[in-house]
Amino acid sequence: MSDVMERNVEVKSRLAPMFNARSMVVLGASGREGSFGQRLAQSVTSAKFAGRIDFINPRQSEILGRPCHASLADIDDVPDLAILGMGARNLEAAMLSAIDRGVRAAVIFDACYGETASGLPLLPRLRDIAREARLPVCGGAGMGFINVATGCVASFYPAGHLKPGGISLIAHSGSVFTTLAMNDPRYRFDLIISSGQEIGATVDEYIDYAVQRSTTRVIAVFMEAARNPAGFMASLRRARAAGVPVVVCKVGRSAESARMARSHTGALAGSRVAYEAAIDDCGAIVVDNVDQLMNVAQLCAAGRLPGAGGVGLVTDSGGLRELVMDCAGELGAPLATLSADTVAALRATMPPSLEPSNPLDCAADLTDEYARVFERGLAVLGRAPEVSMIGLEADLRDDYIYLEDIKQLALTLPKISGKPCFFYTSFARTHNRQLGEALAEHNVPCINGAAEMLTAVKKLQAWADRVAKPALKATAPRQHFSAIVADWRASLRPGHNADEREALDLLARAGIPTIRSETVDDRQNLAKVAARIGYPIVLKTAAQGIEHKSDLNGVRLNLGDEAALLAAYDDISARLGSRVIVQSMANPGVEMAIGCVHDADFGPLVMISAGGALVELFDDRQFALAPVSLEKAEQMIAGLPISKLLAGARGAGPKDVKALAHALVTFSELCVSLGDKLAEMDVNPVIVSETGVVAVDALFVAQGDK
Repeated sequence: MSDVMERNVEVKSRLAPMFNARSMVVLGASGREGSFGQRLAQSVTSAKFAGRIDFINPRQSEILGRPCHASLADIDDVPDLAILGMGARNLEAAMLSAIDRGVRAAVIFDACYGETASGLPLLPRLRDIAREARLPVCGGAGMGFINVATGCVASFYPAGHLKPGGISLIAHSGSVFTTLAMNDPRYRFDLIISSGQEIGATVDEYIDYAVQRSTTRVIAVFMEAARNPAGFMASLRRARAAGVPVVVCKVGRSAESARMARSHTGALAGSRVAYEAAIDDCGAIVVDNVDQLMNVAQLCAAGRLPGAGGVGLVTDSGGLRELVMDCAGELGAPLATLSADTVAALRATMPPSLEPSNPLDCAADLTDEYARVFERGLAVLGRAPEVSMIGLEADLRDDYIYLEDIKQLALTLPKISGKPCFFYTSFARTHNRQLGEALAEHNVPCINGAAEMLTAVKKLQAWADRVAKPALKATAPRQHFSAIVADWRASLRPGHNADEREALDLLARAGIPTIRSETVDDRQNLAKVAARIGYPIVLKTAAQGIEHKSDLNGVRLNLGDEAALLAAYDDISARLGSRVIVQSMANPGVEMAIGCVHDADFGPLVMISAGGALVELFDDRQFALAPVSLEKAEQMIAGLPISKLLAGARGAGPKDVKALAHALVTFSELCVSLGDKLAEMDVNPVIVSETGVVAVDALFVAQGDK
């Protein structure tokens, strides 16, 4: 277990004048009942902001009992932050006037559609203004931001009810901003940011700023896209270096972009896998939905992070204990395996009727000692080195507390153990909003739902295990690639379809073992080439434009003599053309596939999966940003279900996984060297034997050919 790193550094960011504003001016404020301007004025003044707040409205002299000015020029002191609460047609002029007055940051709520007074598209015009003035702008099409700690409310949602905590929430969606920030008091925020269209600041800048705040314990990001992909990755890496967990829910994850893919890898890779690979590579936590986002953030915001091991759970129900065990097995959640010493300690302190286990059912007889049994069980698990965090479940609800001592135990969990502690309930719809708030006051996360709890625990434990190790660093592409790549960058152009033979030649020159093969254009030379290669033979069509040969019955395997070879050639050439590839039969082994797709945001993305016919049996794959280190390659292979087959099954010996990992590393370096000339690449199958690997087939697609 470790506490979240304390960061007592001065915040050095161009966003500091925005979030640390000492004075605000609201353009578009109004005293008219029911108007947006009135709602905005009420919200801006809803918290205990210690700085100055001015209102601008040329038609009113007073709003909410405060004096109102006709223009920015009428304000004596230059405000740090301008809140632009007007519609699209007035935004350009308002933003220019704020810059002329010397304002240091701005917030825009409007969606910024339409045109400026001079007929220019509004949104790009506002972006140009912000960029030229280096003005941080939050929005548009957002809800603004709230600095909970200072009471700076640059939003039209009131925030006086919010209590400060350790979560910095960054959401592209305004609805997510309100749903998460205004819904449940168990979630405690430091910053809440609705970045919207990112007119004058991108998500990476918000992450960098939040990392520097000593009050930030975790950053929760709900994002639609990274408008600055390189900056996004760099900000995640800086957060990891600072010890700040970043939890990311990326939406827009459909694989529609794969619809036009020509390779197996391209068909599998949508925007989701690219983002997940990038986020994972940078040491952040990927989640699938806002429930997971807030559950993981809640655990991190308590200020303690798990060490090695698994979670120890204490419950008041044998049936719910079994439910959690079932869910943990299905989800692969890390329940701690209790050591013999821990089991012995539990036996020594627990009633004989209770079984030492994890989860631990502590519901004994209803005596005066009932709550003490729970306390002793939690204490034993809290001391166990194999237990990385502690969870308590009991039937506590807002309308029913079956034993006050159990509630008090839940409230004081952090005093029982220095490890991360939380309260949970197996029923996701438990009525415990007030209890969750009371627990939050004592820095105890409260998570509803057994599966939701276990998912959050699994993701946090995996992150903690990963950051406890040095970041995996890939080496730069090898020097001998330069000549190879120069040739191929010249030939990888739209309209040039590299055939299988050329593709295998590139891999061989790069250092990846390939099957022996030759191209033949006519029947006359066929037997001579086959004799040189040696029977048994594989015969494949080499016709231009045919990328998936088996689909057209363009492959014949295990041809044992010249007669079989010529018969196969006569059939293939009659249907698909005279040009063929003559190839050795590979030795038996496990068929794998490696591939690459060039992502528009993050560059080359490599994949490994089962190959050949095994794809249908082992429908799983691992993606990573290229290049990958040897350790990363081995992790990717180990993460595949087919790894069990590679390890040896049903009497077969273990396959050469190390050689496969080396091939993946070399392949990833080659992909980086080819750069944006390459759109997609498949090597399938790569046959892994007990003594090495060999690439049997390959497909290359140049950028522009998709």
